[in-house]
Amino acid sequence: MKTIDTYLSRLENVLAGGCLIAATALAVFAVLLRNITGDVLFWSEEAVIYLIIFSTFFGAVVTLRHNEHVAVDIMPALLKGKAKKFFVVLGGLATLVYAGFIAYLSWALITEPFSRTTITPALKLPLWVVELSLAIGMTLFFIRAAEMLIRAIKAPAEALDKDVFAEEAAAVGIDVNDIAIDDDPSTDGHTRTNRDDNLGDGEDRPGDDDDSKEGDR
Repeated sequence: MKTIDTYLSRLENVLAGGCLIAATALAVFAVLLRNITGDVLFWSEEAVIYLIIFSTFFGAVVTLRHNEHVAVDIMPALLKGKAKKFFVVLGGLATLVYAGFIAYLSWALITEPFSRTTITPALKLPLWVVELSLAIGMTLFFIRAAEMLIRAIKAPAEALDKDVFAEEAAAVGIDVNDIAIDDDPSTDGHTRTNRDDNLGDGEDRPGDDDDSKEGDR
């Protein structure tokens, strides 16, 4: 499975990144050419749009690989062990079915008569060439979803357990140690965090000045 994951990851990165780089380079070249020589690449705008479309569908596969698609995961986040694995596998199965259904429809769309007879305005390409972005993208999405589902099924239930606190901290880009609460009674009512532990003995903690001022009044 690791070999498959490695080759899939490389393919996804090359396709998504390559299309995005090509779109950016073409857009910059078209602007420079128009400003320097006055010539206009009439087909460049359409080509950039289609390249971005391809990049979007390929990028969706990369997003799936990193498990960064929008999801309501409150139940899996709060559960542990076999209960959490059940929801993870169930979600993976639903994703696989959805991706397979859309991939099937997208390939069927290419075989429609209008896809072969309709021509794009500027590039004069048959419409099925543009529709390949959806077909190839969702096929790769299906393959990646299958790989992730198999990996989730084979993984021990304990391997899927994650600290909800750590996940939320990572989502906002902070260190979980900075927000972990230490219920130490010796703090005399002061809510102590690990960030406080990193302060020196002679350094003031946030709020200490306000507390001392209240005591002087």
